[in-house]
Amino acid sequence: MALNYTLYCYNRSKNSVVMTDIDGRNLVIDCDMAESQVIFDEPEDEGILARLARKAPASYVSFAMRPGGLQDYVDVWNELN
Repeated sequence: MALNYTLYCYNRSKNSVVMTDIDGRNLVIDCDMAESQVIFDEPEDEGILARLARKAPASYVSFAMRPGGLQDYVDVWNELN
C-alpha cells in the first residue's frame, strides 16, 4: 500500500515535520531525533537543517528518510559554501 502525502508543514512548537495524507492521517518526523546522529562541522551549522525543515519540509522528509540523508545534505552544503 502506497501512502500519498499531500501536505507537509513544519511544527515549530514540537520541532517536527508533519505530513498529512489525503485521508487526514498524519505522520510526524521529530527533527531532534532525525538529526541526533548528524555531525556538524560548526555548531551554527545546525541552522542548515532547521531552515530546510521550515522552508522545504517535503525535502527535509525526503533526506531524513534515506540512510545518511541528513548528514549527506549537511556535508554537501558545507562543501558548496
